[in-house]
Amino acid sequence: MTTAQANKFVYLCGIVLLLIPIIWLGLPSDGNAGSGGKLSQLRTRYELGESDLGDIDPSGAAMNLVLLGMRGVAVNLLWIDLDNQKNMKRWSEMQAVTESIVRLQPHFDKIWEFNGWNLAYNTSAEWDAVPDRYFWVKAGGKFIKRGVDRNRKSTHLQYHLGNIYQKKIGIADESKYYRKYFLRDPDPKFNNGPDRDFNPDEMDNYLVAKKTFLLAMVKEQTNPQHILDISLFKTSPARCQFDYAVALQKDGLFGEQTREAWQDALNDWTLKYGREFFQVKIQDQVQSIQMEMTRPEIKAVAKSPDDVPKIAAMIEHYRKMVNYYYWRTRGTIESERETSEAHRDLYEGAQLYKKQELAKAQESLLSGMQKMESLLKRKGNESLADENDLNEECLLGVLIWIDIHRLVGEQIPERFPLDWLKAKMEGNAETMNKVNRRLRLLVE
Repeated sequence: MTTAQANKFVYLCGIVLLLIPIIWLGLPSDGNAGSGGKLSQLRTRYELGESDLGDIDPSGAAMNLVLLGMRGVAVNLLWIDLDNQKNMKRWSEMQAVTESIVRLQPHFDKIWEFNGWNLAYNTSAEWDAVPDRYFWVKAGGKFIKRGVDRNRKSTHLQYHLGNIYQKKIGIADESKYYRKYFLRDPDPKFNNGPDRDFNPDEMDNYLVAKKTFLLAMVKEQTNPQHILDISLFKTSPARCQFDYAVALQKDGLFGEQTREAWQDALNDWTLKYGREFFQVKIQDQVQSIQMEMTRPEIKAVAKSPDDVPKIAAMIEHYRKMVNYYYWRTRGTIESERETSEAHRDLYEGAQLYKKQELAKAQESLLSGMQKMESLLKRKGNESLADENDLNEECLLGVLIWIDIHRLVGEQIPERFPLDWLKAKMEGNAETMNKVNRRLRLLVE
């Protein structure tokens, strides 16, 4: 045997020897516990397999197989292409490139988050017609929803999906239309119903957001989030319920359904979120606290009398951070019948003003202003006077009431209910502009 042949034989033996551990490590599982190679067993133990992480996409696995070790290079080139398509506003091409990226990196949260947000916020803003904007908002939400399906353990994606439902659908400038489209899609193919890929249960967007956030709370127990302080993160379901109650009032609903929505919000805030335990660090020791923790409860968990004021101060710090007192007070007041009647009087007064039934409008508005004055001046309710939505609603009622006096040629009284609120808001240009815009819309 020549030297060259001997070297080839040695190389062949070396290759065989190296293949043995590789084969042993990579043996596939037959589905039974403990079967397969070491890597397969580790994937099973730590639930890292494709089926454990989320829905399986065979096309993504095929692409990875074809690219072998070039996946990173391919992804970088696709990201460059995506950025170019975005700058040139080629939306269809951009979606196609995005699909290629997620097939190559299906378990990278940021891809789903960034591209979903880009579709819902940036791409939608490029269109003039509100139904077209909604189409792209919906596309962004459905994209993140797919990301949740592919990454069922991801707390972050679950939270960002809730944000689309709560903030983009409910708080955007076009929210009046988006909320309506969420239940009755403008696309004729949905027969005046919702797009069930986006709203499968045919629910209000805020209630869907609440349900989505509750799932994020469950996932957070095993997969901690790094988006917000945990005390803020866990306010999300209750805040959605508050938003739902506010939205019912804006829609002109002031009956039992709305009062129940406020009562549910108060219960979510005080009985659920208020009784959540949070781990905080007080000097060198970890302490469990609750937002609704009473002085006797603090004393019961304190290790020494000196710890009681420290724990109480920490609870107070977190209450202020999440605006706990305000929402507790708001929920308590809004669930009362008198508050519901005050909202109804202001709303009906505005509608009567729009119809030019000025005498009835003036009477209804004055009644609402008097009731709101009583509520805002009640002891313990001082913080409500700083709430933007409530301020705008009251100020709009006052401005309409004043305008009616001008239209009928009556002298505006020197003192009237909520005159102090009007004086305070006149120094807030942003609020005044917003309310004056709403006033103009009523008469156009």
